[in-house]
Amino acid sequence: MSSSPTRRILIACTELAEPILRAILDPLGAEVVAGFTHEQAIERIRQGVDLVVCSLRFDESRMLDLIADVARTNPHLPFVCCRVLDSDLPQTSLRAAFVAAGHLGAVGVLDLPALTRTEGAALAEREVRATVAAHLQDAEHESMS
Repeated sequence: MSSSPTRRILIACTELAEPILRAILDPLGAEVVAGFTHEQAIERIRQGVDLVVCSLRFDESRMLDLIADVARTNPHLPFVCCRVLDSDLPQTSLRAAFVAAGHLGAVGVLDLPALTRTEGAALAEREVRATVAAHLQDAEHESMS
């Protein structure tokens, strides 16, 4: 039985969101690399990742810029958008950002603070992990074909 290579997940996020996302994704057993700026994230993608998890406030709210670049240069790279921390962003703006992310190709959009309020922290984290795991599996199957 051969072991599959370690999957690499890029978390494109703020320094405050990084330990939260890392703790949530750690049980997946993938290598997690971080990028705090657009340039760092693009470099990590060039080095090879299997999936991107991008926080809403990434690099001064450049989440949509990053997903647009990924859609243009790596259209098959799964991209998950996730609000990690509460903010004073109006709900209409949050919804608009998530709709735009979906139109640009995000395979998932998650609102961790809202999920935590409605489902509790453990279930919210499990939902984020399950979304990422499902799309890591999709990426693995696509790379095998």
